[in-house]
Amino acid sequence: MKKSLYIVGAITLGILLPQLYQLTFLIRYSLIVMLLLTFTGIRITYKNIGRTHIQAALIVVVLTFIHYGWVKLFFPELAMVGFILGAAPTAAAAAVVANMMKLNVSFVTVSTVFSNIVSVIFIPVMLPIFIKEPLTTSPLFIVLQVFITLGIPLIIGQLITLYSPVLSNKITQYKPFSFVLFILNMFIASANCSHYIQNNATISIQTIITIAAITVVIGLINFKVGEWTAPKALKYESGLATGRKNTMFALWICLTYINPMIGLAPVFYIVFHNVYNSAQLWFLERKRNIPKKTGTN
Repeated sequence: MKKSLYIVGAITLGILLPQLYQLTFLIRYSLIVMLLLTFTGIRITYKNIGRTHIQAALIVVVLTFIHYGWVKLFFPELAMVGFILGAAPTAAAAAVVANMMKLNVSFVTVSTVFSNIVSVIFIPVMLPIFIKEPLTTSPLFIVLQVFITLGIPLIIGQLITLYSPVLSNKITQYKPFSFVLFILNMFIASANCSHYIQNNATISIQTIITIAAITVVIGLINFKVGEWTAPKALKYESGLATGRKNTMFALWICLTYINPMIGLAPVFYIVFHNVYNSAQLWFLERKRNIPKKTGTN
């Protein structure tokens, strides 16, 4: 319960202090540290890849077309909101959230890697088709960004796990510190969201509310489809794989290739998926703290 309150508090404080958006550059570095803490102590091999991982990645691809279609039907000028919130890969922080929720971190980690590989191929190919303009940046640049954020801590974490058990055990002791960095990221991201809205006066309140509402609907669908289609034992893990989006990557795509108005969608999604995961965290903690009934003879 306390963790959930900390997350909600960080989001609220960030909204109230938009001037701290200037700290946005810290998000990537703190995320790399969080991932190193998460990936250390967990062995990941090809044997970890299963049907559910592939299924989760395919769901992301299919939902991209579905979201684009229904948003375009009702709000043609906002159709790219559906595309970007569908196509965005699993956030690197999904493994961190899984760790906090005491879920199968290895499964979520493999899903994150696989999802990013699929998206790195899918987005550069499909984006020009949807926006009717060619990409000016090489897909290799996207691959590099994903590798720096996700690949480096993953590789280092695995090398430490395999070849230095002593160091691995020491690093594992600091895993709880990832929550502190997570809260810091939520605070900065919310400040960024608040600053962006306040400094884009040309966007009407109605448009902002519409984008926010679309974001919530898309977010719920992303999480729920992943949860409903997965085996019961991997319900929440699969939901993270399909619903926890790499919003920083999505925001970069919007600001670079689409337009700032569409960029509001991943900003709102930052708030949405953290509130959603906060509710899940509270529910799971409450569920685990309920004593199981035992039978009597």
